[in-house]
Amino acid sequence: MSKPYAIFGAGLSGQAVRRLAQAKGLEVLLIDQAGQGDQATFEASDLARFECFIFSPGFAAEHPWRVLAEASGLPCLSEIAFAARYWEGSIVGITGTNGKSTLTALVEKALSLCGEVSVAAGNIGYPFSDAVLSEVNQPEAYAVLEISSFQAELADGLQLDALLWTNFAEDHLDRYGWMSRYFSAKAKLFKCLKSDGLCVIGPQVAHWMASLRKDFDACTVAYEDAALVYQLAKDSVFHRFPYTENFSLAAELWWLLDKPHTALIEAANTFSLAPHRLDVVAECEGVRFWNDSKATNFHATLAALESVDRPIVWIGGGRVKGGDVESFAKEVAEQVNAAILYGEVAERMAKALEGSLESIQVHLRFEDAIHAAAELAATIPSANVLLSPGFSSFDQFDSFDERGKSFTDTVLSLKNATKPS
Repeated sequence: MSKPYAIFGAGLSGQAVRRLAQAKGLEVLLIDQAGQGDQATFEASDLARFECFIFSPGFAAEHPWRVLAEASGLPCLSEIAFAARYWEGSIVGITGTNGKSTLTALVEKALSLCGEVSVAAGNIGYPFSDAVLSEVNQPEAYAVLEISSFQAELADGLQLDALLWTNFAEDHLDRYGWMSRYFSAKAKLFKCLKSDGLCVIGPQVAHWMASLRKDFDACTVAYEDAALVYQLAKDSVFHRFPYTENFSLAAELWWLLDKPHTALIEAANTFSLAPHRLDVVAECEGVRFWNDSKATNFHATLAALESVDRPIVWIGGGRVKGGDVESFAKEVAEQVNAAILYGEVAERMAKALEGSLESIQVHLRFEDAIHAAAELAATIPSANVLLSPGFSSFDQFDSFDERGKSFTDTVLSLKNATKPS
């Protein structure tokens, strides 16, 4: 008689994998510290009860439960790796420090436009387990999976027909400690490629592979192709940095997949960015307000600063995820006219910016920072207020989405307040 599968974490991922496991006739036990599962504890004496362990992304390698499970020698999987066992079609994996959500959505849309059955799933917000249970699960279908480093850590058994790795930069060092360990987590996806699998990487990834002496001969390095970008409609979001780089990566993968060129162009021309990803949410009395709450790491923020015209009143802050905050501050200072800081990291950033930037403000509350940025920007001709925090949202919000919505709502209330009665 088979033993139960242990599922760790009762969030979106854990609940989805439980649905799939039960649909496949497996006995499962959901273990959650917050008491939202079948039991709230896990000890060495529990190991013999189970056949397999499936971990939600939030369980780092050092978590006591994961240490116990991995030491047992029994299978330890991510939700994505477990779901892949039951997927009938092809799988395209997309990872990277930044840009993976956008490219996952773009590639899936292009596949759909050229008549393929396809679904975008994974870290993009739709668990792969739920996609496996849907009517899309067919032999001819494509699953385009956004895969985070957290999900890649336990990817044994995942078989990829193609892999696209956008870029690599400082992030999640609160979990990994150092860059080589973060890189190695993502690099596990190379081992998931089928023998005839396709692989496209960005130049930053190639640089890190060389510096860490990691070779993978099957990779194609995709550089930005200006001529290719010029084929797009002028109002396409992929005309704007850093999305130009993203499009060149997608185009290289598309060429290797041997799909119709016109479908990718149409997908890019009609593509709309998901909320909170470097877009203007309002313009008031000559001031443009940019929402880039999705920028939760240094690399994303620096890319946003490069793409927005000066003068820039920058709103930054949140919770530190590790990394060299002081070096980040120096790079920010070179591109902004003023820094409005909030949250847990605000005082540290302000100290790091001293001497490099004249206008620095610190606010405890996020909403106060927005008001201060708007007031300052009103005194600067053609100013841009840019929310591109560079840090996680978890000091004051449950997600970057919640932070981004708060920004948009506050900005719109300010705009409405300035309308003549």
